[in-house]
Amino acid sequence: MRPQRSTPVRPGCKRRALVALPLELTGGAETIINLVAHELASRSEWDVEIAVLGRQLKQHIAYPEGNGVRLSYGYGGGKILSEFFLVPRLVRHRYDLVFSSHTRVNSFLAAARSVGVVRTSRLVARESTVLLDRFTGVRGLAYRMLYSTYGSQDMIVAQTGYMKRKLTDVLPQGAFGKLSIVPNPVDVDFIGRKSVDKLSDQDTKIFAERPQIVWCGRLIDVKRPKMAIDVLAELKKRNAGDFGLTMIGAGPMDAELRVYAREQGLAARVNFAGHRDNPFPLFRAAKAGLLTSISEGFPNVILEMMACGVPGIVTTPCAGDLHLLPGIEITEKFDAAELASALMRVIETGDRFSLYGKALTRRSPRAFVDRLLGGDGPA
Repeated sequence: MRPQRSTPVRPGCKRRALVALPLELTGGAETIINLVAHELASRSEWDVEIAVLGRQLKQHIAYPEGNGVRLSYGYGGGKILSEFFLVPRLVRHRYDLVFSSHTRVNSFLAAARSVGVVRTSRLVARESTVLLDRFTGVRGLAYRMLYSTYGSQDMIVAQTGYMKRKLTDVLPQGAFGKLSIVPNPVDVDFIGRKSVDKLSDQDTKIFAERPQIVWCGRLIDVKRPKMAIDVLAELKKRNAGDFGLTMIGAGPMDAELRVYAREQGLAARVNFAGHRDNPFPLFRAAKAGLLTSISEGFPNVILEMMACGVPGIVTTPCAGDLHLLPGIEITEKFDAAELASALMRVIETGDRFSLYGKALTRRSPRAFVDRLLGGDGPA
């Protein structure tokens, strides 16, 4: 792997942390990894490196701001076997913390520690999603094999109670005692600063034409983006208001969704905003937020919408512990009509921002990292 964007190491004896991920993409797991790295680097006693297994991408994580984190890159697309790019540095260095958040990387690091390749005082693996809710057959079997290597970690992080229960179905019994529920963090200060960036002229025009419901995620089937368009169609059918739908994100379903919006007679009301490095100004300008996923580890986008002060947020029951977020409307089923009804409720009952504060405060990056390091913090 070749070092990039290095910053000088401050003098003195420092604790060393390595956090690893397959590719430097914008996603939930990648956001958490970056938050952990930057929070550690803000502590003067830590020297932190993010090791990206694949090549550097034009579309990369830039969250949150701050210096003090070194990045290094491997080659290719960060796919299977790219974990072995880590071996030279794992053999060469001793670490105080090694952290990862993708099952394949977690498995590799656990196996490598078992045979003495990883030398670290603390190995922490975070689970990004409930994989066996999403994958069966050959792929499901492959994930079960990866989980069978777990056990040498000091801590295995589940995002929710539901995720912890599902992990006990696949982890070796000796790993059960390593499982802890640590709710996802959110950097409210960073999001607040970025959310006040000026909208482009085009975005300003769209949000001035009609109130916008904002949806954000990869345009892939598990996120059910087509259902968001169905929800808008349902609102139109009910004469519930002249709303638009702003869909933030990119992915393989883009062309299909544009055709579907035209077929539903909604082309003028659906704004395909594409990938945004900073979606937060659009969140801040929205009338409501919508999540339509079928399955999530835990949807960080809801926390980000809360931090931006979105007046009302509606979600499918796609993850555990959503009921712990005050002010959020959770449907019982994955149904466009029910989602539309919930949106009408949150719009009619007014701004729920005042309900979000305590939940966001308990999810600070500092509290999250303290838990990873073995300290106490909000459960």
